Amino acid sequence: MTVYIEKPAQNLREELAALRAQVRASETQDFLFAGNGTQTAFPLPQGWRPKRVFVNGALFRPGAGEDYTISFDGFLYSVVMAVAPSTVDVAIVAQRDT
Repeated sequence: MTVYIEKPAQNLREELAALRAQVRASETQDFLFAGNGTQTAFPLPQGWRPKRVFVNGALFRPGAGEDYTISFDGFLYSVVMAVAPSTVDVAIVAQRDT
């Protein structure tokens, strides 16, 4: 008895192109907050993850010992400033969390 098995060919280029299109189509949005000199935590709405933080137009650096850190409680991401910004604008560029 002879058994023949045929497997359809896969076009990996098409699959890779589709994956790259999904990455490029990631949605971003700006969230604006007003500093008051005491608030250090700025929570984002559920489903959004911070990418960049600007305070009064200046790009801040993330990380421990730097300008801010990012915390996640299982539901929401928050940007926690090392020093509470005074009465200036705080802009957080966030990406849709997939």
